[in-house]
Amino acid sequence: MVEGEFCRHMSKDSKKVQVTGFTYDDLKNWVTVDLGMKPYRAQQLFSWIHLKRVNSFHQMTDISLAARNELDRTGEITDLEICNAVTADDGTVKYSFLLKDGEIIESVLIPDSPGLTACISTQAGCRCGCTFCQTGRGGFRRNLQTDEIVAQLYGLQNRTHSRISNVVLMGMGEPMDNFPAVSDALSIITDDRGICIGARKITVSTVGIPGGIEQLAKLNGQYGLAVSLHSAVESTRLKLVPVSKALPLPLIKRDLLDYYNRKGRRITLEYCLIAGINDTVPEADALIEFAADIECKINLLVYNPIEGVPYVRPDAESVNRFMHYLYPRCQAVTLRRSRGSDIAAACGQLGPGFNRTFSSCSDS
Repeated sequence: MVEGEFCRHMSKDSKKVQVTGFTYDDLKNWVTVDLGMKPYRAQQLFSWIHLKRVNSFHQMTDISLAARNELDRTGEITDLEICNAVTADDGTVKYSFLLKDGEIIESVLIPDSPGLTACISTQAGCRCGCTFCQTGRGGFRRNLQTDEIVAQLYGLQNRTHSRISNVVLMGMGEPMDNFPAVSDALSIITDDRGICIGARKITVSTVGIPGGIEQLAKLNGQYGLAVSLHSAVESTRLKLVPVSKALPLPLIKRDLLDYYNRKGRRITLEYCLIAGINDTVPEADALIEFAADIECKINLLVYNPIEGVPYVRPDAESVNRFMHYLYPRCQAVTLRRSRGSDIAAACGQLGPGFNRTFSSCSDS
């Protein structure tokens, strides 16, 4: 394994590598080149870690004791500690995971009959600074490593008897701002030797980072793409999503058309309705014009109030008026019911605890 690849998976507080973050090819390279073991060990390891989801090399009963000792000496299996879990009235559960450096991230497990949806984070905090989002208001702490992204999914799956059928990268952070780790995590999650969740069951959400959608389009697999648009009026969008200055609406549209042409998958345009800001008829007309030649679904959601933010949640009448104005002028319009808003687990509400210490988290 080349030095850069090895260092990318090093633990922040030890000299061991985080084996959970290895794609199958990386794992095979580490096992054969760095440890001098036979190639078949890689398949054994991958299955134990990503299918059976053990948290210790010594649980791998078909591997010799000498090999297990060597694996334990040089590698580590990531098992994130849950320091808080809160259940909403609708059955949604928000988990707070404690990372080794004391950062705290949040993930959400959402009942979605007949399966479950896991909403996982890609960063501690976020650089984008969306003005209606709790995570963005807290600032950026650091990127998550691949093993930390994957381990969230396993932590959620291990706490339910039902299979997680869908994964959305819509938690804390901007996935395209941490693309190398996200790309490896997607490879691991979809690998049929592991947990094997199909690419079509995984959605990556982005506000639009230069080059980000293009990178996703180059990956194998038909991943779902959701774009946090929130306005098709440039000045309004800039107010809500300050980083949109780097990728104006015409360039986002170019990238969306390219993604559809490459993948053939309808794109989701996420639109958070905020009273008096983006729920007017001129805003609706701009959205209709923007979406006219894109194979897309417009997914409306209603602003979830955040303490200290002056925005107002629109009433039901305003929401219905906006929705019915869009359809049938737009090909598909849905209104997403906020899940877990009573426990601050809904869209835009994650992240109030990511900079707390372990003691304050465990006391919450």
